Amino acid sequence: MNNTFDWNRFCEVVKKDFRNLWPLYGRTMLILALLPVTIWLLRMVFPVGLPIPPEIRVIMIMLVSVLAGCTTASRLYRTWNLPGDGIYFAMLPASKLEKFLSASFYSVVVCPLLVLLCSVLVDILFTLLPFGGYHAWLWNADGIIAENDYTITINLIFFFNLLALIPLYMYLSSWFKKHKALRTTLWLFLFYMVSILFRLRLFNSSSVVSWLEDTVDNVGQECVVNILLDIQLALPVIGFFLFGWLTWRRLDRMGY
Repeated sequence: MNNTFDWNRFCEVVKKDFRNLWPLYGRTMLILALLPVTIWLLRMVFPVGLPIPPEIRVIMIMLVSVLAGCTTASRLYRTWNLPGDGIYFAMLPASKLEKFLSASFYSVVVCPLLVLLCSVLVDILFTLLPFGGYHAWLWNADGIIAENDYTITINLIFFFNLLALIPLYMYLSSWFKKHKALRTTLWLFLFYMVSILFRLRLFNSSSVVSWLEDTVDNVGQECVVNILLDIQLALPVIGFFLFGWLTWRRLDRMGY
């Protein structure tokens, strides 16, 4: 359980996790991959005469792909912090670093990518059907890739905010012993509601409003918007690495 890294040992851990992937998490990933087509089924049951835009389908596929990454630790590594059951994870013939990197690899790359590919293939199949609400291909979605700088930045902010959730879920899964993903979601929802109330109170303050108006007058509206966008872009990137490091620190100091 030292912190050395050996490539051959790391590959063995990756292979072991791959063998556990379907028995522990395969059915859940399959369900997640099929979730986006529920809107197709609803369109068939309640026909409204309008096609389902590819933009909505792209967003739904992105959401379920990130959700797959968020729930990987709670399913594939559900016992890594449990007294007794966690001994199996602790006694694997690999270092803590190698196990952490394998868990990160499956949470951030493998599971989201598998769900993404499966969802895209299912979407293509349903688009080929002569009936239903899928009339346009996914790659015809507008606003997903654009040359406008603001659109690109907003898309990146949305993507990095989703991506930063994965190490956060990994970290909290190392603390919660049961219902890891559900408890994490509930705590995040509570934090989100509190943060909304805080921001509403903050921006309703006359002093803050006056400071913002003075700042806009002094440096210009475009400069203020760019700074705010840069901050919103930097925060999830920082959060991604911060919670990744916290997860590693938690596993490194885990006691069984």
